[in-house]
Amino acid sequence: MISSCTASANLSSAGSQVREIQKDWTTSCTFLAVIEVQGGLTYTSLAAAKSDMLNKLRNKTAELKGNSIVIASIVVDRGFSLPFAQADAYKCQ
Repeated sequence: MISSCTASANLSSAGSQVREIQKDWTTSCTFLAVIEVQGGLTYTSLAAAKSDMLNKLRNKTAELKGNSIVIASIVVDRGFSLPFAQADAYKCQ
């Protein structure tokens, strides 16, 4: 029997400093990029999949030297498709 499981992305030290903000808070921020992440095949729950997507968004933003994200979408219940998330990455004061 073949089993597969997905380990959730660990939140990096830099990723833990990234905060989710509202779009209207970005007026004093520098836009860095639109970031997209994709999840794995299986998760223990929808909450675990969402947490994984958030960790990946925060880590990717930190890699760009950003400290804030505005989430555009997090879709974890997509039938046979993998979880997906998209956000705008910013560097704020």
